[in-house]
Amino acid sequence: RERRKQSVAGYKPPTNSSVSQVNIQLYGQVGSGKSSFLNTINSIYKGRVSAQAMTGNQPTSLTRKYRPYEVRIEPDGEALCFRLCDTMGLEEANTGLHLDDLSYLLDGNVPDGYQFNADVRISPATPGFKSTASLKDRTHCVVLVMDAGKISVIPQDTVDKLKAIYRKALDREIPTVILLTKIDKACEHVADDLSLVFRSKFILEKNYSRQSSLDNKIDILALEAMAQILGFAGDFLQNNLAKPVM
Repeated sequence: RERRKQSVAGYKPPTNSSVSQVNIQLYGQVGSGKSSFLNTINSIYKGRVSAQAMTGNQPTSLTRKYRPYEVRIEPDGEALCFRLCDTMGLEEANTGLHLDDLSYLLDGNVPDGYQFNADVRISPATPGFKSTASLKDRTHCVVLVMDAGKISVIPQDTVDKLKAIYRKALDREIPTVILLTKIDKACEHVADDLSLVFRSKFILEKNYSRQSSLDNKIDILALEAMAQILGFAGDFLQNNLAKPVM
């Protein structure tokens, strides 16, 4: 655990990229666990279970603002070299995150703290809109968060939105990672012993939900996932150092 924790904490973007923090953008169905993943990573470096981002089992998204969260090491508060960017959850039909807003989110035009509005699309007229977004503002890796226990029952509208996000990211050569959460609910054997995850090609992650103290096995899974995500983000930066935003 400590070796993995130090490795993630020691991550640095490519020195020739002029990027001080990589932007990891989280997308997922309402209740999939994207905000809980953010809280899990924060908890590891705070040394206690943290609830920085709002989570819950509500039918609609609790995330109403675009929030890039820094991860800081307590007690000195040093910020790590990545930000986990929480987005509004995906819902059925025309509710939740709107696909028309995706391009601006991926290209780094959306200001921190932007209030999502189902009736108003992001545009260059949006207050705080970053019209001259550079490489440091852009999304460097997309994470599609999925509840491992509900993959077979995800509504088709939501599946279509996940595919659209993937295609938008692919058009920009942004790496996309699928993060499976709530693995203990998907497999009873894993629920009994999280170390069994390492024998599976598909099961990746369990977040803190009702735990009151840290658990090494949960931490190791989260850190392994984070290390892979950062590796993909670094690859994107190396490949796009001289490319302008399209």
